[in-house]
Formats: sequence, structure tokens, C-alpha cells
Amino acid sequence: MTPWLPLRVTGLFLLVSLPAFAQYMLPDSLRAQQLLVRSLTYLEMDQPDEAIPLLEEALSLVPEAPALMSLLAQAYRQQHDLSAARFYAEKACRAAPREVSYCHEWLEVLEAAGATSALQQAVRFVQQHHPEDPRVLRYQAQWAYQRGDLLTARRLYEALQERNRTDTSLYRTLWPLQLATGDSLAALHTLETLLSFDAANAHLWRTLGRLYLHYKQLSKARWALERALQLAPRDTLATRLLAHLTMHSSTPTALLARARQRIQQQPLTPEALQEARALLQEVLRRDSTHVEALRLLAQLYQAQRPDWSAELLTRSLAYDPGHLPTWITAARTWLLAGLPRRSARVAEEGLFLFPDQLPLLRLAAYAYLALGRPDTALSYAEQFLQLLPEWPEHPPEVAAELWALKGHLSARLQHFEAAREACRQARRQARRSVSVRLHCAVVDWLADGRTDAVLQKGQAALPAQPEPWMLETLGWLYLQTAQPERARAVLRRVLQTGYAGPLTYAYLGEALAQLGHLDEARRIWQEALRRDPSNPYLQHLLTIY
Repeated sequence: MTPWLPLRVTGLFLLVSLPAFAQYMLPDSLRAQQLLVRSLTYLEMDQPDEAIPLLEEALSLVPEAPALMSLLAQAYRQQHDLSAARFYAEKACRAAPREVSYCHEWLEVLEAAGATSALQQAVRFVQQHHPEDPRVLRYQAQWAYQRGDLLTARRLYEALQERNRTDTSLYRTLWPLQLATGDSLAALHTLETLLSFDAANAHLWRTLGRLYLHYKQLSKARWALERALQLAPRDTLATRLLAHLTMHSSTPTALLARARQRIQQQPLTPEALQEARALLQEVLRRDSTHVEALRLLAQLYQAQRPDWSAELLTRSLAYDPGHLPTWITAARTWLLAGLPRRSARVAEEGLFLFPDQLPLLRLAAYAYLALGRPDTALSYAEQFLQLLPEWPEHPPEVAAELWALKGHLSARLQHFEAAREACRQARRQARRSVSVRLHCAVVDWLADGRTDAVLQKGQAALPAQPEPWMLETLGWLYLQTAQPERARAVLRRVLQTGYAGPLTYAYLGEALAQLGHLDEARRIWQEALRRDPSNPYLQHLLTIY
């Protein structure tokens, strides 16, 4: 049964204290009070159908009384008539905006109705009168989190937690946000406080133990992990972490030192490389979160298995997200591994933590180019160029490359005048750059129907270790200029590495289809779709051939 008893007293008080009430005749006043008392009795008994007519009659005697409108909103809500509840709750709040309880009722009704847009407008209205209201702050924090603005969400939840230090839901929401925004020390302190309220939560104890390990507080880590195992004896991760602590503290350091020694050995023989990998894998067997071991092992796999290397780097970022060079290397390595979707995700996550970093913007642009998303790629290239004046030390060749990339992407989107202007800028800065020539060859062909000399030289014009996009773009240009044999030769070179991106498969299949090898083309497209099931260009090719 709904707890209406407090409303019996507060409703009567609010009714008789209304400033407008004095204008009514005494009989009306007595009648309104009688109706209110009877309606509250019905509401206590979960009978809103009986209460609503009485409240509406009382409201006719005391028009626009906020207390009565708020009670009507609650009654209609009890009746599950959210439309009427919303009407009266809004009127009550707007009539008496300084009475925050009326406004809270309005927000609750809008939330129950799923009226997100109206709820956002209502929150803005309430904020004008109650800028520090916890309910308003909580909504704003939730919306910031939903749109991926983790720093704002964290700031708002921390403001709420300062006002209410006993609300455990705030601590539960806050510590993962602190971890996600790279402040593991703040997360540690939040977990310590949360465990004073929820000491029987094994998962929290284990997480606290891992954070103590991260900060080398070994005695505290042992204590936290032992508590976790007391509560959950089958927790294998806590068991492994505790086993790691039983080892002599110098052992991981010694293993890492030996691994570094082997890596620095010149020349690096296959035997030394194999031993260094084994040493690092042993460190990770004992502690899967060891950041330095993950990054050293990624370095050793980069040439032979860029996909493993990128995965190791990405794992390391989960435990130490504050190292910008690793974000850059991970995004670049995912591109080299032929997985541009993973590259784009890492680059964008890195940009969230390190906004306006030119290397990450460049990598995001190339990742979306490799995904066949020139519109998104162009937005990152343009961001790069807008920020360029703030980085005077940046090499002019890279600036020229990004101007040329902007031209390439603009041409793909049929913005030909912008494409020509971007290539004029690029050629003015670095005319002989292979990157500039390749990108601008796309512009020359799409905008003006001209072919560049770079197509005549073909692969001979490329550097010894070309970036994946170079071969992909050259193959695409050969396709556009009716040279499928040359396109096939270029694109097969990428496939031989074992790390081709989805568009390489798409273009190679097109070349084979133009040469009449439709079965082989379809097989290649199916393999590409297995790697990237949501790629619209591959799906389009399979429907037209």
C-alpha cells in the first residue's frame, strides 16, 4: 500500500496556507478540506479511482493550488495514467518551482513515461531554481555517461558523493568511472570507502587487491585478496593473484631484467628472442596485469604477429591508460594487422583521454578510410589540420600528407573543389612525397579524369615498407582506370602478409570479377565478410556480382 499518511498532514497544511485561499468563502474552505481528507484516505487504501474525483472537486474550489495538483499527479500515477499525472505534475512544479518536491514528482513521472526529451527540458527548468539539487545532478551524470562523456559523469557523481557520503549506489557507480578515466588511485580510495558499507562483497575485495598490487602495497593486497577468498573460495583470479604475492618480491623484477637483457642483445638471435618471450610470458602467467611485461612482449611480436602485438598493447591500456605513446602504437599496430575497426576504436578511446593529439587523429582518419567511411575519416583529417598551427614542431611532410588525405576523402565524397584546393596546399608543401602523390592521384582521377605518373611507376614509386593504405589506394586507382591485372598484383602483395584489411579483399575481388574469375571473387568477399560482418561495401559487392 502506498504510504500516503505523511501527505494527510502536509496536504492539509499546504492547502490552508495558500495565499490565494483567503479569497474563498468559508464554506468552500471547509468543503475543500473535507474533500482533501477523504481523498487522502482513499489514496492510503490504494483506491485512486475514488480519490481523483474528490481531488478534482477540491481543485475547482481552490484553482491552481500546487499541493492539490501534485496530489492529483500522484493519484493518476498510482492509477497508471501517466499522461494525466504528467499534466498535473508539470503544473504543480511550474506554479511553485521553489517547492522542490513538486518538481521531483514531475521528473519521476516523465522518467516513468520514458519521455527523455521532455525530461531533459524539465531538468533544465528545475536546475534554474535548484542548481545544486541532487536529483538534477544525478540525471545530468547519467546522461553524460550515456553519451560517453566519462569525465563529466565522474565530476557530477563526485559532487553527489560529496553531498551524500552514505549512498552506496554513488560509490558503486563512481569507482569504475574513476578507473575508466585513468585515476586508479581515486578508484582505490572509493573502493575502500564502499567496502566499509559492503564488507561481504568478494568482487570488490578482489578489485581492491588488484589495485593495491598495482601500487605495490603488497601487505594490503594480501589482506584484501584473503578477504575475497574467504567470501568466495572458488574465485580463481583472486587465487592466482594471491599466489603471485607468495613469490619472492624480486622474482618478477629479475625475470624482467633478464628479458630486457636478451632484447638488447645485438644482434638479436632467434634463440635470444625466444628466451625473452618465454621470460615475459612467465611474468604474465603470474600476473596477467603486468603492464611492462605486456608492452615488452607486444614489442617482440610486432614484426611477426601484429595482431597479437596490438592485442597485448590494448590489454596493457586497460591497466595503465595514462601512457599516450602506447595508445598511438596500439592504434597503428591494429591498422598494420588489417583490423581497422579495432584501430579506430583504440584511436577514439585514446582521443577521449588525450584530446587533440595529432598522431591519434591521423590514425583515426586512416582507420576510417580503410573501413570505407570517408565522411568520418574526413572529420578527423580536418580536426588534424585545424589543430596544426598549435603544433609548430610537427614535420611539414605530415601536414602535406594530411592535406592530401583531405583532398582524397573530399573527392570520394564528390566535394571536388575542396579536394582540388586541399591538393594544391599539399603539393605546395611536399610535391614529391609519395603520400601526397597517391592521395592527389585519387583527386586528379575523380575530379578531373586525369591519371598521375605515380600509376605508371606503380609499386616502384612506393617506399620499401609501404603503409597498408598505399597499396590499397594504388589498387583502387588501377581498378578505376580499367587496369584489373595491375590491381590484382598490388592487392595480392597485401594479402601475402596475412594481414589485409576488408577493403583490400573488396578491391581484389573486384579485380578478379573484372577478369572473369567470379567464383574466386565471391570466395574472397565471403572471407572478408567473415572478418568484418558489418561492412556495407562488401555486402553491396555480393549483391551486384
